[in-house]
Amino acid sequence: MVSPPKGHVKASGRPPEAGLRLDSVAPLRYRWSVRLDVALLPRLLRRPESSVCLLIDALRASSSIVTLFARGAEEVVVAGSTTAARRIAAQEPRRYLLCGEVFGLAPRGFDYGNSPSEFAELDMRGRRAILSTTNGTKALRRLAASPAVFVGALLNATAAVATLLAEARSRGIDAALVCSGLEAGNAFSLEDAFVAGALVENAIEQTRRASGDLTLSDAAMAACRLYQSYQGDALACFREAEHGRSLTAIGLGRDLELCAQVDRYDTVPRLRSDPSGRLSLVIDGRAK
Repeated sequence: MVSPPKGHVKASGRPPEAGLRLDSVAPLRYRWSVRLDVALLPRLLRRPESSVCLLIDALRASSSIVTLFARGAEEVVVAGSTTAARRIAAQEPRRYLLCGEVFGLAPRGFDYGNSPSEFAELDMRGRRAILSTTNGTKALRRLAASPAVFVGALLNATAAVATLLAEARSRGIDAALVCSGLEAGNAFSLEDAFVAGALVENAIEQTRRASGDLTLSDAAMAACRLYQSYQGDALACFREAEHGRSLTAIGLGRDLELCAQVDRYDTVPRLRSDPSGRLSLVIDGRAK
């Protein structure tokens, strides 16, 4: 069993417990065991088909998706490009809200951009959306071969981690936190790695409380160390990150503040594919 980095769990939104270390737990008679990996870029996940995945795009797609569902959305279609998003919307007029961004801003003709603070003010009950973003939706499409894919953020941290671990246990395979990255998944994202580290610590806490066995990959330990280096201060990390600075420069600093909130929601969207191959996100039991 690999011991996690030292430190307290802050991602759960509950007071940290002293001495939170898996190597203090007796290595006998565990009820279950999960290996947790972090892919700092989507292409670094070597075998998506062998892992249950949780997609992270901290600024801002995963936060936007979680918020849309928390506000009542029934479905979010994952579009590979703005062109594809427009085509889907044109095929079924008035069925979907067209949402997304290019260089952080809503493309011409879209109903909304990719702002979780904007989505937080909408009543999405009974409504559906199409989403196209620079990084997050492209990363989701790359994970389609995984047996189960969920979306996570700080906003739904504890619920997302619980869902990921439960799915991995039930299938008897690894769990992976997958960072969307920047530049369409080709560049490292500081904020994604930070959130991955926060979720690793959350997983450590949940596993300890359930007397389970969590094995961390090197990348998971590295992300955890990064998270700890900020002492759990998400907003400080987001404001320091390159992408966070870019969003602030175009007037979207409010989104950083919302994305830094922990456990505001308990919704965990799941990726699904319909018979035509269209990818969309749903909450189990909600979409018709």
